[in-house]
Amino acid sequence: MNAVLETGISLVLIFFIFSIVTYVIQELIAVNLKYRSKMLWKSMWQLFDGEKLEGRMQLLKALPQNDTDTTKDFYNHPQIQSLKKNLNDNTLPSYIPAANFALAVMNLIAAKADANKDNTATVSQTTSLDDIRAGLQKFVDSKGNLYAVIKNLLDTSSTLQELQQKIEDWFNGYMKRVSGWYESHIIISIRIIAVALTLIFNINVIKLAKKIYTDGELRTSLVAMAERVVDKPDAVTQYYTSSFNSISKNIDSIYQQQLDADTTLDGKKKILAEKATVLDSLAGVYTKKNSAAMRSLVSQLDSTGLPLGWKGDSLKAETSGKPGSNPLINILLMIIGWTIGACCISMGAPFWFDMLNKLVNVRRTVV
Repeated sequence: MNAVLETGISLVLIFFIFSIVTYVIQELIAVNLKYRSKMLWKSMWQLFDGEKLEGRMQLLKALPQNDTDTTKDFYNHPQIQSLKKNLNDNTLPSYIPAANFALAVMNLIAAKADANKDNTATVSQTTSLDDIRAGLQKFVDSKGNLYAVIKNLLDTSSTLQELQQKIEDWFNGYMKRVSGWYESHIIISIRIIAVALTLIFNINVIKLAKKIYTDGELRTSLVAMAERVVDKPDAVTQYYTSSFNSISKNIDSIYQQQLDADTTLDGKKKILAEKATVLDSLAGVYTKKNSAAMRSLVSQLDSTGLPLGWKGDSLKAETSGKPGSNPLINILLMIIGWTIGACCISMGAPFWFDMLNKLVNVRRTVV
């Protein structure tokens, strides 16, 4: 009974570690290819100009230039421009604070009420709900959902401050949905990474299960490692609970306060330049730290004696199997083992950590 349970714990540990590696690789790809900023832009495109978010791999494509008039106006607004690393480049923010969104939208709408009004001005005390109501009529026939969303919030607001708060609350809810869309868009890349890791490290679950079950010393080492993970989870869970996006949000928040306090153009440029330097440095540190974490986790597994990867004639040995065995059956079992491994790895680290926690506690209760 203990051998079966310990084998299960060992396999779950393997799935957990490689799920973390998969997440980290995906996160590094997202940081370097600007997946989040593209997803955010497209979610704004859907809101302002009515474009549908279709296709799983759309984040790999360049952003469109046609039928994006309102979206461009929004991104050109000072409240959004202030989030860029540099005022003179074309980078897009990967995170927009709710306050910046609300102020930019209120100003864009109010400016439509008067063709002579400056579209880049901030919402001031002279702006009234009537200005916003009048400007909103310009969006009645727009393809996006902006008119319906703001009209509903406007009809239930008695002051500009109340309207701003309601827009911020709505935007925070919208961003939760966007996060869900983002996860659905990257699921294919997660699966591709899981398959690649399975083949590179030869994670044949059938072979590994047999090896772990019959090798008491290997099983003991893996279970000991699993117990360390459960007892000190922060040492590993930090790598799949802390994304670069969440870290950069804190940086944006700090510098946004400085931008709001400094009204001079030179001062704002200096603050943005400093923020750009900090974010660039942070991205480099984040990449190095997580790359080192991947190597460390795989190295710890390898140190237990687990037969990972391809060594010598391992492929030939696995396909030929024992003397007298059928090579075709061996190949089929190897493919099945890989398939199970890839599917399990793509299920995600949180799922496997919960499973590992439960199995380790069961073992401690039984022993």
